[in-house]
Amino acid sequence: MKNTPFDLSGQVAIITGSSRGIGRSSAELLAKLGAKVVISSRKAEACKDVADGINKAGGDAHVIPCNISRHDEVKALIDGTTRHYGKVDILVCNAAVNPYYGPLLDIKDEAFDKIMGSNVKSNIWLCALAIPGMAA
Repeated sequence: MKNTPFDLSGQVAIITGSSRGIGRSSAELLAKLGAKVVISSRKAEACKDVADGINKAGGDAHVIPCNISRHDEVKALIDGTTRHYGKVDILVCNAAVNPYYGPLLDIKDEAFDKIMGSNVKSNIWLCALAIPGMAA
């Protein structure tokens, strides 16, 4: 990318929820800046489409599908990235769920638990698994 102070060449980025929206745009931008990117969401085919576009544009993208609400899949995401690229430098915790639209006073425990599990706990898992390698 021309006229930018950022050069991410050689850096490896995981972007959760990167099959669409902000996550996809983040992955595409990081790739344009030179990062190798891991495209991840629950939808493997959508991830493949994003990665194919990045690779066709001259970037380096790899797909590792992951439902971040499942610890084993989060671990597989970090481990798979390390196996494929050798490291993790950048972690973009973008994936989230919102099973409830309405007043906070009316939210049911089941919806609240899903929000907290997917949007908070899973990102703590991601950080706990990625940071030791990033700090090494």
